[in-house]
This record gives sequence, C-alpha cells and structure tokens, in this order.
Amino acid sequence: MINDLGLSPSLSRGSELRDGGDWSALWFSQDAAARLVVSRDLTVLAANSNAIALIETSGVVDLRDGSLATRDRRSGAELGAILAEADGRPRVGVVGASGPAALLVDAMALGVGPDSPVALLLRDLRASAQIECADLELMFGVTPGEHQVLVQLVKGYSSREIAEEFGKSILTVRTHVKRAYGKIGVKTRGQLFAKLLPYLLIR
Repeated sequence: MINDLGLSPSLSRGSELRDGGDWSALWFSQDAAARLVVSRDLTVLAANSNAIALIETSGVVDLRDGSLATRDRRSGAELGAILAEADGRPRVGVVGASGPAALLVDAMALGVGPDSPVALLLRDLRASAQIECADLELMFGVTPGEHQVLVQLVKGYSSREIAEEFGKSILTVRTHVKRAYGKIGVKTRGQLFAKLLPYLLIR
C-alpha cells in the first residue's frame, strides 16, 4: 500500500531525520519530475503525483492493479530491457518509440542484486524540455546580457529569434554571442552545448 507521500512503508522506513521530519519522502512527493520506484516485476512501490499524472496521460504505460503495464508488447520489451540493465549507475532508454507517444526512462537500481527495486525518472518526449542554467556570470565571467543570450542558444533559438524575443538588435545579440564564446572558449554552438552541459538542468 502506498502512503499519502507516495511511499510504501518498506521504502519510507529509516528516512526520518533528527528533527522528526521525513525529508526524503517530502522531497520525493513534491519533486517536479515524474519519479517512481518499482520492483523488477513492475509493481509500483512508490510514485509521486507527477509520475501518476504522466502515467495517466502518456498513452505509453498504464497503472493496473498497482503495477506498470505498457500499451503494447514492444513497449513492454523496451521497459523490460531498461529494468534488466538497471544497476547502481543511471541507465537511460526510450519506451514507446514506435508509437505516437514515447517516454524517456532514466532507471537506477536502489540496491545490489537482481531483486533490488529500481528508481525511475520519466519524461514525456512529446513535451518540450525545460532547461535551467547555473549562473554563467559567476562560472565564466559573462555579462547578464551574454548569459541571457547563451541560455536561449542552448534552448535552440537562433540569434534572430533571440533578438526579437528580447527586443535587441541582431547586431547586439551577435556581439553577445561572439564575446561569450570567447570567454567560454568555444567556437560553435555544439561546443557551447558540450561545455555548458554540466551547468544545465534539463527536465
């Protein structure tokens, strides 16, 4: 049985802190990401509200009798393969790629052995990714304007689109790009993305 924070009693034991707060359960339940914990047979041990909402709307997986079920055999095989490969390092795979909807699944075993539960992070590939960026001004010495432009470049916008969005001239945007590239030590957008990837949170 899943409690009101989305955790089964077996998973919530031992997570209380000295002040009596169950902070790990609170974080899990309130995280903006769709997170769940399943056994290797796909029994759901814990799920936050965002995971339940995504499962209900994805069209890729369903929640049936307390277990994850896929819409078709191929998706089931894809999810099974991701779970089978799950160990102490995150494994990423796609479930439902052959259909109209697909989920990106990040899986990591929560213990050692073939029977250990698996933590899943789900993302609907139809939804646009939300990208948050660390303070590049502090990390690379870029100006606030350069930072603003860099974040938009990483999101896939062109210099012209950035200029229109922020009411700047195209020349100003290109100047920001040129100076920021120099400060970061890159020459192309691909190099920029590779260099900034450790400073990005992509949801």
